Amino acid sequence: MKLQDRDPEELLTILQEKEGKLHETMEELNYLKSIVQNTEDAIIGIGLDGTIISWNPGAEKIYGYTASEAVGNSVSMLIPPYNTNEISLILAWIKSGERVDHYETLRRRKDGILVDISLSISPVLDLDGEVVSVSTIARDITNHKRMELKIQESEEKFREVFNNANDAIFLNPLKGEGRPGKFIEVNDVACQCLGYSREELLEMDLEDITSEEDSHISEFIKVITSEGTATFESIQLAKDGSQIPVEINSHLFIHRGERMILSIARDITRRKENEAMLRKSLEEKELLLKEIHHRVKNNLNVISSLLNLQSKYIKDKAALEVFRESQRRARSMALIHKMLYQSVDLKCINFGEYIQTLTRELFRTYATGENIKLNMMVGDILLDINTAVPLGLIVNELVSNSLKHAFPDNMEGEITIEFNKNNQYYFSVADTGVGFPEDIDFHNPNSLGMRLVNTLVSQIDGTMELHQEKGTCFKIKFSEEKFRDLSL
Repeated sequence: MKLQDRDPEELLTILQEKEGKLHETMEELNYLKSIVQNTEDAIIGIGLDGTIISWNPGAEKIYGYTASEAVGNSVSMLIPPYNTNEISLILAWIKSGERVDHYETLRRRKDGILVDISLSISPVLDLDGEVVSVSTIARDITNHKRMELKIQESEEKFREVFNNANDAIFLNPLKGEGRPGKFIEVNDVACQCLGYSREELLEMDLEDITSEEDSHISEFIKVITSEGTATFESIQLAKDGSQIPVEINSHLFIHRGERMILSIARDITRRKENEAMLRKSLEEKELLLKEIHHRVKNNLNVISSLLNLQSKYIKDKAALEVFRESQRRARSMALIHKMLYQSVDLKCINFGEYIQTLTRELFRTYATGENIKLNMMVGDILLDINTAVPLGLIVNELVSNSLKHAFPDNMEGEITIEFNKNNQYYFSVADTGVGFPEDIDFHNPNSLGMRLVNTLVSQIDGTMELHQEKGTCFKIKFSEEKFRDLSL
């Protein structure tokens, strides 16, 4: 039906419908225009001959040209000179009906600065479906590209450090059941040490390169899981079957929600060889030192025997006693070297045990009956040879003095020997005998024995006191040096 054949009311209704659709279309156009005008992307319309036909504010922001400067000019104004054939290639794609999405390229701003852009290009069709122009959307990705470049440089630096480290590095995930999974990264040193290619190692896990002789690996995994870090020694198995002793430092961390173990394995073959050589050398030196102590002991015993033989020709009792005292002193020193020879620690001896052995020997030498009782309160205290020798002679002199002089005429009594340690060492010899002579200054005595005791107390940097409440008691206090150079 023709419009002139319609009644006015019907025509009015049709007109109103047309106006409504036109209004909707205008609203849609205004909405689209608002998007084009306010987006930060450059939206440019280009004719098939390469002429710019539209230019939005985003294009002005990115390229620096105003719309009046750009529209009507060739799009080649935006393309670097070395890349001018790009526009003809893109137009050829568009004329054939193809789209271009997120094509990354360079464009030149008005000030000559090059910017990285991501370009999406679409053909514009007429009502007959023919391509009449080109619509391009360009996004400035300069900052993104700079960030990518920094990340790439960082990754390259990491990879360079990772592969040029002195030690083998392994990275593997820790599974839910607490077992390490296959390696996800290894460095070049790991490949060189074990003889595998990177691809081969990435198909393996920790147990595949651990020697069967190392049965503690699961225990160390538990330590890593619970404490987050562990350092341990292991034996890795190379591709050719050789065993490599390594020291492994492992660290547990979270990467993208997954637990990872980073392990750094250091080849300690040379260290183990040096340790074996040092151990052998130490064993040889200990053997030599034992032999030295043994020979010193024998020499002192020879001296003691010679003195004993010589004493048989001495008729003077005073001279004979001097010989016997010298003999006992030699034997007291020989006993120390004998105990050192038998000791595991060649620097120290159990001096409590030494006191008991020496004192019993002195009692057998001097005591003629059961009139003298011996009390010993000594612990297992270790002393080095530099302290043990002078203190051993002190024990010999003080106990001998008590046995010889404290109990005349078979007088009954007790001798008490104490040796203990708190912050300092305390040693005392006490007897319940007749007491030390009051007319003698024990610091400046006439007898060789007491002069020797005073000299030896000074030698160990000690102090000596005399108490005479119930007989005689010599108390000696000293501090042993923590280290003594035996070569001096």
